[in-house]
Amino acid sequence: MATATFNSKDQDWNNGSTTYWFEISGTDYGTGTDFAEFEGELFGVCESGSEVKILDNDGAPLTAGDRLTIAATNCARVTDEMRAE
Repeated sequence: MATATFNSKDQDWNNGSTTYWFEISGTDYGTGTDFAEFEGELFGVCESGSEVKILDNDGAPLTAGDRLTIAATNCARVTDEMRAE
């Protein structure tokens, strides 16, 4: 099972987005047909209004629906407490 540890939060006041950074480790089997392995990799969950994107460690959006995006979404959960920080 993959686990995500909250690392930090970045706010971009110019475009109104907030990115929550998580370190993900372990294996996620929740993609349905494949699995994704993580070895302490950093991923971001970028919220801008109602839009949510998964970002790689360089801040580039991952392709929606691919196994890394699905796996990161499965374990990197942004909470209200994180939003309030």
